[in-house]
Amino acid sequence: MPDTLWIFAGGEAPPERRPTLLLENGSAKDPLAALYSTLTSIGSLQPFGWMEGCVLEALYDLHTAMPADERALSALSAHLDSYFHDGRLCYEDPRGRPTDDRLYGIEATLPYAALARLDPASPRLRHAVSFWRDHSDEEGCIKDVPTTAEGGYTVAYPMAVMATLLDDDYLRRSALRQLELRCDRLCVNDDLYLRLLPDGRRSYRNWARAYAWYLLGLVRTLTALGTGAGTAGLWDEARRVAVLAVSRQGATGLWDCFLGEPDTGTETCGSAGLAVALALGVEQGQFDPAYEGSAAQRAWGVLVKEFLSADGWLSGGSPSNKGGEELQRSGYRVLSGVGTGLMGQLGAALVRQGLLKGWVRS
Repeated sequence: MPDTLWIFAGGEAPPERRPTLLLENGSAKDPLAALYSTLTSIGSLQPFGWMEGCVLEALYDLHTAMPADERALSALSAHLDSYFHDGRLCYEDPRGRPTDDRLYGIEATLPYAALARLDPASPRLRHAVSFWRDHSDEEGCIKDVPTTAEGGYTVAYPMAVMATLLDDDYLRRSALRQLELRCDRLCVNDDLYLRLLPDGRRSYRNWARAYAWYLLGLVRTLTALGTGAGTAGLWDEARRVAVLAVSRQGATGLWDCFLGEPDTGTETCGSAGLAVALALGVEQGQFDPAYEGSAAQRAWGVLVKEFLSADGWLSGGSPSNKGGEELQRSGYRVLSGVGTGLMGQLGAALVRQGLLKGWVRS
C-alpha cells in the first residue's frame, strides 16, 4: 500500500541500522572521531546509487589515506556485499521499487568505481558498461531524459576508473565525452545548471550540489585517466569553475544552496562536495593551494565545528531535489548520509596532503 511505513525491526537489523534517538547532542564524544567510526561501519549504508556511491568513495579514500587502519577497507567490502551477492545485484530504486539486476538510471553507476577498484575482474562490471551503451544519445551523451550535471561524477568517473584498470580505449574516450558534452550543455557564461531538458529549458541555476557534481566529476575523472589526449582542455575548465566557486564562497566559509543567493541559506552537502573537488584538484597540482586549497580547508573547519552531530553525521544539508527548486530554496535542512560520505572524502584528501593529523582517536 502507498501509505505503508516500513522500519527495520530491532531483532533483524544490525544495531547501526536500527531507529536511533540521540538524547544528548552535547555529549563528550568527539564528533570527528564519530564521523570516522560511523563511516567505517555498516551504519553508513545508503540507498544504492549516487548516495551509496558517495560513501563508497569515502571508504576507499580513507583506506588509501590511512591503510594501517583496516576498518575502511572492511566496511567497503561489507557495503558492497549488501547489494552484490551470489552474482546478483539486489536493491530497490529511489522510489522503493525492487530493481534487481537492473540500473534505475545514470545515478546508479557511481558504485561501480569502488567495485572496479576492489575487483577489476568482476563480471558484475558489465551491468554498468551495458547500461552506458544502451543510454547514449546521438552525440554520445549518456543520460536519462535530461542531461544532468550528476553524470560527470556518476558516469564519467566510474567509466574512467574502469578505462584505466581495464585499458579500455572506448571507455576512456567516452568518459571524456561525458565531460565535454556537459560543459557544452550545462554551462552558460558564468552560470552552471543542473539539468538541460529535452525542450531546451535549463533548471537549478548555480545549485550548490550541481556545482559539486560537475567539478567533482571533472577532477575525479581526469585524475583517474591521468595525462593524455583530451585532458588538458578539461583541466582548464575545472580551473575555471574552481575559481568561480571560490569567488562565490560565503563569508561563513561555506556555500549557499544556490551560489550567490544568500537568501537560500547555507547548504552543507554541496559545500562538502565542492571542498572535496577543490582539495583533490590541489592534490593533483592543478589548483592553487593558497586559493582553492585554503577554501577547502576553511570549509572543512566550519563543517566539523558547526555541523557534525555527536554521532558523526553531517547536518545542514538540503533534501532530495525531487521536491523541486521551491523546497531547495525553503531553508529546510536534514542530516545527510551523502554529505557524511563527502566529508569522509574531504578528510581523506586532507590527510594525504598532511593537513589533517590525529583524526582517528577511537
